[in-house]
Amino acid sequence: MRSASLSRVTKETEVFVELNLDGKGKSEIDLEDRFLKHMLETFSTFSTFDLRVRAKGDLKHHLTEDVAITMGQALDKALNRNEVVRFGFSVIPMEDALVLVSVDLAKRAYFNSNLALQTSSEFEPSLIMHFLRSFAFYGMFTLHVYQISGSDPHHLVEACFKGLGISLNQATRIGGKTLSVKGSL
Repeated sequence: MRSASLSRVTKETEVFVELNLDGKGKSEIDLEDRFLKHMLETFSTFSTFDLRVRAKGDLKHHLTEDVAITMGQALDKALNRNEVVRFGFSVIPMEDALVLVSVDLAKRAYFNSNLALQTSSEFEPSLIMHFLRSFAFYGMFTLHVYQISGSDPHHLVEACFKGLGISLNQATRIGGKTLSVKGSL
């Protein structure tokens, strides 16, 4: 079973994450930040990963960062990179928003995005970018997120998390020996 459970406890946060890559998209998210909770539920549904998160912390920034770090570490721990397809991508429309998401699980942590998020009453745009960057870096994967069109911040972020789920679902599929010119990742 490709799963991992991890805890992260600091002076600022307490985070527990359980991730099952071979799940059914079930989520159990215990988190005060309702928007991040919604995005994690969306990610779980579209990745078909089962995801449990219990987290509390002093500041939204610390909580967002530590949830992303712990999720990334759980993903890295659950993966056997020598048997997965490795790449995944999606282009997700959500009304005005059209977002492209692409991942490579080659253990090269990288994040790039052109998301132009406007200030929203629901979330801080910098926290969304920080979540994505931290998740990619601690998950040891390359993540590109590109806004093709759209202006509604909620739609852009939700399309992003749907695309991230779909892309990671594709990339983590068992596909025999992972392709690499070097012979291994």
